[in-house]
Amino acid sequence: MEWPNPDVREFKEIFNDGIAQIKLSEELGYDYVLIAEHHFSNYGFSPAPLLQALKIAENTESIRIGTAAIIVPEWQPLRAAEEIAVLDHLTEGRIFCGVGRGYQPYEMGGFGIPLDESRPRFQEGLEVMIKAWTEDKDWTYQGEYVKVEEPITVFPKPLQKPHPPLWLAGSSEGSMKLAAERDITPLTSSMMGMDAVSSHFGSYVRARKDANKPLNNLEMSLQCMTHCSPTTQEALDNLPNIRWQTRAQRALTEMRVVDGMAQAQPYEGETELDIFLDRTYLGDPESLIQKFQKANEVGITNISLWMDWGGIGHEKLVKSIRLLGEEVIPALRSLTPPDSAAKEALEAKSIKGSFTITGDRLSDGGR
Repeated sequence: MEWPNPDVREFKEIFNDGIAQIKLSEELGYDYVLIAEHHFSNYGFSPAPLLQALKIAENTESIRIGTAAIIVPEWQPLRAAEEIAVLDHLTEGRIFCGVGRGYQPYEMGGFGIPLDESRPRFQEGLEVMIKAWTEDKDWTYQGEYVKVEEPITVFPKPLQKPHPPLWLAGSSEGSMKLAAERDITPLTSSMMGMDAVSSHFGSYVRARKDANKPLNNLEMSLQCMTHCSPTTQEALDNLPNIRWQTRAQRALTEMRVVDGMAQAQPYEGETELDIFLDRTYLGDPESLIQKFQKANEVGITNISLWMDWGGIGHEKLVKSIRLLGEEVIPALRSLTPPDSAAKEALEAKSIKGSFTITGDRLSDGGR
């Protein structure tokens, strides 16, 4: 959920539509809802993910609620740790915390943060958040960007111990190494192609092996732009909406935003249609089941169904959510990656330098 808003509808209106969609998802047996973080444009109206998570929790009973992702460099990490801990208690332990370093110079610039500082700020911020959740004695921290000069102990501690489960939005070797060493679930994107996704799983498995971590029962998450309809053609009718979202994303990357409106126009080098359709999940139930099964075969255990893009409309979303919940999810529920997935991943060649995920979204060009 990130509440894209091409026509700039009132926030309460689109947020309430989202609440209705989430409540239906819970009724249909979806496991979790993810909340993105975006600022300063109609690309996505989700600037306060923790507040939005609390409201979602108040309107649901059991569905887990995660961030995907908290952009750590844009937060004061001590405040983030405190607020997430409070949220964990107020939701009775239903939250998990996806984190990322950010990828948009437009959004980060609004906070006065150069994009080239995002990685060290992320690493330091995450370290401070984990210390805040786990240290019972006074501590300090001396980073290049984050400093805790006075000895402190942070309260409350999270309800879940040692802290809410963490996901990491990223696909670089460094991201996989961090996820492996800290027992964080990686989150990658189907927009990179299944060969790259398989390579990312391989990087994660190798990093786990290097860190002397167990290689059984591994988890890896995949975000997929998805729409389910009774026929594939009906699903493909929504291509203009999904193209708006990817073009708006590129507009943010290239700083083409006017009065908060992302200039969502075709761009040079736009993904060709056949590749685009291969990497998105638009189709009838049976075709989507087959595509998700292929993702499972390369090690994917969790699917993030990104369904609200480009003003697609509440009624269409409800129909897609219902069809996925009634026909697709039950067919996938018992799937686990084959036992050979980790072994094959260790032996596979790594794909480097093509793409990087640096927040909750794909960016290309070796950034």
